[in-house]
Amino acid sequence: MPKRQKEKQYQSAREHRANQSLRSNSSTLASSSATRPLPFDCCALTLTPYTTPTCTTDGILFENTAITPFLLKHKSDPVTGRPMTTRDLITLHMDRDESTKRWQCSVLNKPFTDRTKVVAIRQRPERREANVYSYEAYNELNVKPKNYVDLISGQKFNKDEDVIVLQDPEDEKLAKLRDIQNFVHIREERSKWSANGDGGVSNSDGSSGNVRHSVTASRIMEKLGKEKRKRELAAEEESKKLFKASGSSSNNDVNKNDGDEFSKKKSATENFFTQQPIYTDELVTSVQLTSGKASGSLTSTTLNITRENKARPATKEEIISSQCEVLKRLKKKGMVRIFTNLGAMDIEVHCDIVPRTAMNFLLLADGKEYEGSKFHRSIPNFMIQGGKKPGAGKKKTKSTTYGNNATARNEKEDISGGSYWGAPFHDEFDDRLTHTGPGIVSMANSGPGTNARQFFITYKSASHLDRKHSVFGKVVGGMEILKKMERIPTDKLTDRPLEEIRIEEMVILENPVMEALESERERILKKKEEKRVKDRTLKSSALG
Repeated sequence: MPKRQKEKQYQSAREHRANQSLRSNSSTLASSSATRPLPFDCCALTLTPYTTPTCTTDGILFENTAITPFLLKHKSDPVTGRPMTTRDLITLHMDRDESTKRWQCSVLNKPFTDRTKVVAIRQRPERREANVYSYEAYNELNVKPKNYVDLISGQKFNKDEDVIVLQDPEDEKLAKLRDIQNFVHIREERSKWSANGDGGVSNSDGSSGNVRHSVTASRIMEKLGKEKRKRELAAEEESKKLFKASGSSSNNDVNKNDGDEFSKKKSATENFFTQQPIYTDELVTSVQLTSGKASGSLTSTTLNITRENKARPATKEEIISSQCEVLKRLKKKGMVRIFTNLGAMDIEVHCDIVPRTAMNFLLLADGKEYEGSKFHRSIPNFMIQGGKKPGAGKKKTKSTTYGNNATARNEKEDISGGSYWGAPFHDEFDDRLTHTGPGIVSMANSGPGTNARQFFITYKSASHLDRKHSVFGKVVGGMEILKKMERIPTDKLTDRPLEEIRIEEMVILENPVMEALESERERILKKKEEKRVKDRTLKSSALG
């Protein structure tokens, strides 16, 4: 292999003439704007980059793992529609730059672009494999010296039978063959879509059939479709349970007992963290912060002598931080369905990324704190804000801004109403969560560290709010309801919707918060029992 050369910082006369012809539209291919040529590094079947390339005698490239099962099933060329089998495929040996991951000529080490003329030379005697070179190397080292020997293998070849042109921007016939719009499998799919009406076909995953997805995207859409159907089934089951709860008296008794049992377990979990002391060494962080009595008794004559460094009781903030850490480690998403007077929306809550903000929202929703509240502020092409405690009055006049938003106005705002814990809590920012696109659910605030209960949902991207407001969710269902909210006219001075938009109910479909709290409660109880056993062992050993 020749030594790899550095990239030139100038154009040769040949390259300059080629670029000049492109700028002047001298070639028939450049003058045609209706064609959609397939990129050189993409498979003609999946339309995605290939990793194990193969080709046909026509010079059309495929991904081997995609074309083989297609031929076994259909036995026809997906591009031309002619009969074809796996024996007609030619395996290509092509060099790849490991640093840039681009295919290149194995002789000149120049990367292949969509304007490079590329040839493949078949290897005898079977002729089912071929080495790939740029036409420049083939022309200079084989054609001009009339030395028709493969540049790598050293085998002789026939220039008329063994040379396949894979790409030639000046060849109108090959360009037409490589035009995506002329592919047979693309035309057949389009005919199916047109046969199913203007809206296209509806796939089983709920996605629109008038968009052709790649293999990876199809799998993702299928997975999302399964998750959507799972949530719908869960919602139906929840509705059936609610319906049964209002049925016959016997069913009422059973459901009441189940509800009482769940409520007792829930209240026991919540009361556990407030009704008995929890010490710092029992938290998930396992940091032993002592009361300081042992060190204080050494220097003070007023303190009783203490010889043990015992952990001090944990503060409320330390307990909440420990609960949030447990919730984050669960790596689960929450799901809430918001029923409004305009319709229902499904919101995915990022408990695994912003646990404190997600916990506050889910615990307030679980406590029916949002039911009856109104969306009191709506700015078209920006956002809609709600979550104020029902019946809470306006407190004070202040200037509320959303980042650098130019539509900010002086108005009476009440960000209070309290978080789940009463006091405002700090912001949680993550680069994975940004105000990109419609349906982003984020916390409203009046400055850093003033998150309480109010939230807003974006109508469109608002990147100027990033790292100023904590994003904790996204609308994954019911976007048409959000668009309906945006169309409702508002007061020009206060941005209050002229028609009432009210939250009637919030149903939690998936709640990792209660799972995290129960897990933390069981872990702390186990830790307390271990400490009691250790103390009894020390006392018994001291007494002999």
